[in-house]
Amino acid sequence: MNQNPFSPPETTVEALFNGVVSSLQQSMNEQFYLQNEIWYPETELGALTSESWGNSQIGTTNVWSDYYLMLSNVRELEKRFDLYDEDQADTAICDKVRAQLNILKAYQTFKVTDIFGDMPYSEAGRIWENASSQATMKPHWDSQESIYKSLLEELVWSRNVLHADSATTPDGHEYYKLPYDVLLNNDYVLWAEFANSLILRHGLRMYDKDPDYATPVLVDAYQYIYTKMSSSGGGVQGGAICMWPSVLGTNWDTNWSFREHKHLRMGETIWSCLSSTNDMDGSGIYDYRTFLFFDTNHHTDSFPDGAWKPYPQIRTLDTPTEGGSPYNQSRDGNYTFKGPGCLYSPFNYYLTRDEKYMPQILVTYADVLFMKAEIGARGIGGITLVGQEIDLMLFQGIYQSFLFWSHIPNNTSRWTYRYPQYTSYVGNLDIWSWSNNMASNVMNYAVWMNPENDGSEQFYLKMIYEQRWLNLFRQPWEAWALARRTMATPTTTDHAKLTSFRMEYPQKEIEYNYENYVTQLARMSHGDTRQTKVWWNEF
Repeated sequence: MNQNPFSPPETTVEALFNGVVSSLQQSMNEQFYLQNEIWYPETELGALTSESWGNSQIGTTNVWSDYYLMLSNVRELEKRFDLYDEDQADTAICDKVRAQLNILKAYQTFKVTDIFGDMPYSEAGRIWENASSQATMKPHWDSQESIYKSLLEELVWSRNVLHADSATTPDGHEYYKLPYDVLLNNDYVLWAEFANSLILRHGLRMYDKDPDYATPVLVDAYQYIYTKMSSSGGGVQGGAICMWPSVLGTNWDTNWSFREHKHLRMGETIWSCLSSTNDMDGSGIYDYRTFLFFDTNHHTDSFPDGAWKPYPQIRTLDTPTEGGSPYNQSRDGNYTFKGPGCLYSPFNYYLTRDEKYMPQILVTYADVLFMKAEIGARGIGGITLVGQEIDLMLFQGIYQSFLFWSHIPNNTSRWTYRYPQYTSYVGNLDIWSWSNNMASNVMNYAVWMNPENDGSEQFYLKMIYEQRWLNLFRQPWEAWALARRTMATPTTTDHAKLTSFRMEYPQKEIEYNYENYVTQLARMSHGDTRQTKVWWNEF
């Protein structure tokens, strides 16, 4: 009685846990101000027709605030697990759910530290533990190195706990299990594979900075056997770890971010990796992900289905003014109408429009294979892949990428229009057969028939980075990290567009935590600017 039902004074463990899952959702401001305005053009996965939205602080503030709200809930859950262990007189009884929570915490913390670099972490999110403590009110910045190594240690422990098939603790008690897990339905094998994927991703990211630490971690993760993510190539329970809005009961705000931003188009760089010619009729397209990633421009008499026309990565005075309305919801009823001013190929409307069955991707199995291919090509930890071995790993990565992306239009009723060339190729083949054929086609053009193929490590690394970059098409923050780390992702500008190596700290944090900010500022090579590189990128 006399309680606001929308502001409950208490909550359950499962509600808190699934709230942490939901907090991984990308905000509308992150998508608009960071992904669409900065990371897509800087990675050259897309091209901007106009830089009109320079207030990146709106996006970074949203990322920062959402993270620390999530972290405070993580701390509360950790405290409850400790109390439950104590109550049950068994320190291992919450190990599996604690491991699940560690993975969520690691995913989001890695993402945020890769955006900003050093950040408050070990003392952060603890205000409710001691509201009078300066450490909890105004936490110190942790080094990115310490954050990385702490998270990787937790991930290794979490993977091993979840991979073990014992239902009871060493003391004979059943492990505490969440009544409902909205991400992976308490599938501990999938959770373990999620953890191992993050170990590969971030162990590889820090390898060049600290190979002595990263090498044994990577070798262990490389040898881990995947049985679930590799099985169905794109379904909810395989091929990727994704957040599905239909499961979470939410919308993504993706269409808003594209509809209101409206300046992203297919660029020259990604077009050069999808088509062997610049023929606007699409006759040179050899990578059929083109039809899933992009649309043609507005139709004309010469091109009744529209033309495939990339926008220049760097505009010149001769570049025509681009317009049209390719992301407006009016296309629901008239798909081919993009507005006569739409002269260049936009992103595929369905990828930006469907907010019920279009997932937000956390990690794909294809990405795992591309990371393993890089480890083998570089000979990290004595693991070497040469000749047919590296070809096979690269092929499998491309094949898994096609399986994942080609499942997407099949999983949504909204995706009603298919390009004739795509439809005729798929025909009556099952999705596995046509994905296999398409992966072979890409290997033929990009690798086996490539005149630059001299069989060298450098050539194969270039191909691995290219294919991983393509597969990260809807994960531009990950493509940004790959571009910063390697400086070897595809480019037609000699990476001239890549000018941000981190993002500035939000103004609200500077104002509230000023003394610790000043201390942190003194450690930064170029101050709190985008030119200061994060720890794993600074040599």
